[in-house]
Amino acid sequence: MEKEGIPQLIFFFFLLLKLIAGGDDDCRPASCGPLEPEIRFPFRIIGRQPARCGYPGFNLFCDEQNQTIIQLPSSHSYIVNRINYVSQVIYIDPDFCRRNEISDFNLTNTPFDSDILQSYTFYNCSLQSFGFMYPAVPFGCLSRGNYSVIAVSDGLFLPENMPSSCEVMKRITVPGRWNPGVRVELMMLWFTPYCLSCEIEGGTCGLNSEEGQIVCHDSSRGIATSAKYGLILGIGLPVSIGFIMLVCYRASRARERIENHHESINHFSIAIIPQPPSTTGLSGPIIKSYPKTVFGESCRLPNDDNTCAICLSEYKPKESIRIIPKCKHYFHADCIDEWLKLNATCPVCRSSPGSSSLVTQSSSTSTNNVDLQ
Repeated sequence: MEKEGIPQLIFFFFLLLKLIAGGDDDCRPASCGPLEPEIRFPFRIIGRQPARCGYPGFNLFCDEQNQTIIQLPSSHSYIVNRINYVSQVIYIDPDFCRRNEISDFNLTNTPFDSDILQSYTFYNCSLQSFGFMYPAVPFGCLSRGNYSVIAVSDGLFLPENMPSSCEVMKRITVPGRWNPGVRVELMMLWFTPYCLSCEIEGGTCGLNSEEGQIVCHDSSRGIATSAKYGLILGIGLPVSIGFIMLVCYRASRARERIENHHESINHFSIAIIPQPPSTTGLSGPIIKSYPKTVFGESCRLPNDDNTCAICLSEYKPKESIRIIPKCKHYFHADCIDEWLKLNATCPVCRSSPGSSSLVTQSSSTSTNNVDLQ
């Protein structure tokens, strides 16, 4: 009986270590490369994260260049530039340059949608009689030595007002807008699964493995790696000592050996479980110290980013806008104030502004109607 009990003790000991150390790490965020976007629920990387870590229709994969790729059923595969989990927006590269062709884009049979559909007409213009027209979008990768390819948004120029040297190549409709001077990318939204409120509160969405329902995991309740090692030492070390004592006293009388073993187990089996860290937002004075201004009539903004990443509404003249000093991201004042009360991080880049960003109210607040530069 004693010899049979020793292998069982060893088996349960290593099983316990595996359960403590392993946890749900197979569903932790992943990426295709160091500069690639973070991939987590509802998305998952095929081959790196189990199916239960993602939502149906949100599968991604990594190509040979370690780029993040999404395959749409009704269209081609596209490079994923970035993902905003708070706004539930994914930005992808239309890949005109990579394929050296202008491809149609279709969201049919996909879990994605778009609140903005914009039509563009591509022109082939002779370089001898054509100069760049703002805000036409040039595509140098599709151009050649004697002609240039540009894309013009519908409504900017009437076809009859285009130079005679420009010939229509193709007209397509895509989700989102292109901004001249920055990279061309398409914007797709998803509404199911809906995780906006969970993300704003600092949690992480996931699937209930038993019922298949969307649940919000409080990140503050998870067991950190350091805590797991603490549990391993707190539980594994006493069990190991008990096992050694059992082997050393095997030749002694059975009653004394059993009593000593139970005594050692009872003495060392207390595990110290750390209290979960609390997550709080910033204080009112720190939030109010961040620069605040009024959006001007000319609607000029840095990077032409004219949409609030929290409420997804475009900025309008005379609306109050607040800027996070550390990362220079800006939002509607009401939106970012409510956000920072619950979260001490920027909703776009997740950097922590910290109390060091506190400035005097007089220098950070403006009542003039100006533009953000």
